[in-house]
Amino acid sequence: MLKIEALEPRTSKKQDLDAWCAIFTEGQAELSGDVTDSDALAERIRLEPENRTQRWLARQAGTPCGVAELQAQQHDPATGYLRLFVTPPARRRGVGTRLLAQVAADADVERIQATVLSGPPGEPFVGRWRVVLRLELHEQRLEQNTLRRCHELATAAHPDHRLVTWQGPAPEESAASFGRVMGHVLDAPGAELQMATRPWDTTAVRAWEAEMGGRHLLVTAAVHSPSGDIVGATVTTVGCGETTVAEQHDTAVLPGQRRGGLARWMKARQTLRLHELFPRVESVRVTVNQQNAPMLAVNRAVGYHLLRQRLLVEAPTHQLRA
Repeated sequence: MLKIEALEPRTSKKQDLDAWCAIFTEGQAELSGDVTDSDALAERIRLEPENRTQRWLARQAGTPCGVAELQAQQHDPATGYLRLFVTPPARRRGVGTRLLAQVAADADVERIQATVLSGPPGEPFVGRWRVVLRLELHEQRLEQNTLRRCHELATAAHPDHRLVTWQGPAPEESAASFGRVMGHVLDAPGAELQMATRPWDTTAVRAWEAEMGGRHLLVTAAVHSPSGDIVGATVTTVGCGETTVAEQHDTAVLPGQRRGGLARWMKARQTLRLHELFPRVESVRVTVNQQNAPMLAVNRAVGYHLLRQRLLVEAPTHQLRA
């Protein structure tokens, strides 16, 4: 018999939270390549402050077989972002359908979004949901050919500009101009559907840095030498532990500085610096909107290739209730 219960991290049994985190991290790795230590995730969830995140654990005959997490989106609190994973042995047995119905019944949001892999089993599962964005997951293997190409790009001359790199928090003198650049991440096609608008002053930069959750933060930025201001930046994170996959996040260039090759220059230098600092990392992964042609071209230039395609989908919550 299938049993689905809400999971409250602070009051749940340790074995239940551990089982939830193990299924969640395996599913997330399959979906996005995001390799997270399940024990570290359990500790982080147990200590997180109270928020609107809801979680569920499904059991079949007492054995955990599915999990779900629903988070209210910062840019639209009426929308919840769903992550739902079922263990391979329990798939195609109605576990996901029952789990989704329970999420919808308990949810306090008007609509639910999720990301699924193109093709089966994910795409048929959300067959009647609206497709919001078509996304591509790219991977850059840190092999000699890639590193050689990035070295050529990183050493190219860019008059009146220089590159700087830092780990962790931005230097105090750079935080304000770095924030102004990060505010332009929303210029990318579809970005407003995936992230919140924020003021991006120095206080916001520090809050964003604190959201890294223990991951190593690496930033490469392009500085306009005459003014000393940052005019472009690219962000990568590396998980704790023995993870061999890094995550490429935001890359942005101020409007007046675009079409000069700064994004390619920064990402090439970021690749080399990442390899120097974290030699255990074998690859970098990033998700890009299929409509973002400039960034797709930049990724190809620094050695990324298409790994898989994903869909951002959405449905009204009431339509998902059993």
